[in-house]
Amino acid sequence: MTAFANAMAAYERGAFVQAIELFDSAIAADEQPAQSLCKRGVCRLRLGDRVGAERDFRAALAADDRCVSAMVDLGNLALESHEFEEAHIYYRRALSIDETYAFAHYNLGILHRKLGNVGASVAELRLAAKYEAAPTTARKRLSFWKRRSK
Repeated sequence: MTAFANAMAAYERGAFVQAIELFDSAIAADEQPAQSLCKRGVCRLRLGDRVGAERDFRAALAADDRCVSAMVDLGNLALESHEFEEAHIYYRRALSIDETYAFAHYNLGILHRKLGNVGASVAELRLAAKYEAAPTTARKRLSFWKRRSK
């Protein structure tokens, strides 16, 4: 298996420290550098290293300015910091590259909900469910808002 494949296997097992080391090897071997950086950032985030995660997400975008997963991850960091405008920019940027990227729709739905725009939130969550990112969670949120609006 490739370094990237081994890193992904460790990532899927939740072995984030090992995955970081393997993503380091994938990056050094120039194997899917943007995705390797992005996934390494997620591992760092899971281990509580927010600064390192952000650095990796930004490096992923430097490696590939169309890396939608890095855009969404940066949007999520902004959302968690209540930097709603910045989060919105990242999610919209990701969707301008891939309008079917379900995770961007899902997180944009969360952002709209935090801003109190239930209609826009429901619309984005519907798109997320359609494109299959977190479909169970998206569908639960949709049914909650449908029940609430009756």
